[in-house]
Amino acid sequence: MAKDPATIYTGKQLYEVHGIPWPYLRQLLISLSKEALIISTRGMCGGFILVKSKTDITLATLWTARPLKLTNELKFLLGGLLGFALAVPAGIMQADVRLNKILHNMQWVVGPHVHVAVLVGLTMTFYAAIYILFPILTNGAKLYSQKLANIHFWSQLIGGIGMGAFMGMAGPKGMLRRTLYFEGEFDLYMLLAHICGALLLIGFLAFFINIVMSVGLNGLAGLLKATKNRNKDLFPEAKGA
Repeated sequence: MAKDPATIYTGKQLYEVHGIPWPYLRQLLISLSKEALIISTRGMCGGFILVKSKTDITLATLWTARPLKLTNELKFLLGGLLGFALAVPAGIMQADVRLNKILHNMQWVVGPHVHVAVLVGLTMTFYAAIYILFPILTNGAKLYSQKLANIHFWSQLIGGIGMGAFMGMAGPKGMLRRTLYFEGEFDLYMLLAHICGALLLIGFLAFFINIVMSVGLNGLAGLLKATKNRNKDLFPEAKGA
């Protein structure tokens, strides 16, 4: 629409170009229409047309229109971005030769960089993809509990960042990698890291229970069963062939 503001586009055309699911696209168009960013017309030549020039539409304008909802997939995607935003600078710091002489082989390396990148950045992005694909792969099934999804989000976010942070704090205090300590020098940091690890486990259990309760035991078992349909049933012959 921004490339050709004078053209009227139908909802079908917008769906085919952008591939946005129609229920969400419909809500998006309604929100933009209420904020007078687009105009909807009815009839044979009806559709949607952009009111303002693309140069006049800012992020603040779109935020006011509230076209986005803080869904589970968006929350986990933002959490993943936060994880990478925390882990990448730590990796860049380690790339400095002079600083690496100090940090090398310390718990600081595997804490703020590796654990935060994997447990928060990568894993939460992966969960975002699962929440997007879940209704598609289950033919529109709804989550059993939004509360469990919220527990999953906060446990994964706080647990992942907390584990990396407490391990990182133990590093500059002298805790090395691949080393066992029996005098309790770093017990406090490791205890706090274990508590954050328990949060990660709670988050995963909340996610697992939510998925199982959403599809049911029969649905879960069905994922492991081979289909009864044969290839010829999946690709029926055209009539008259």
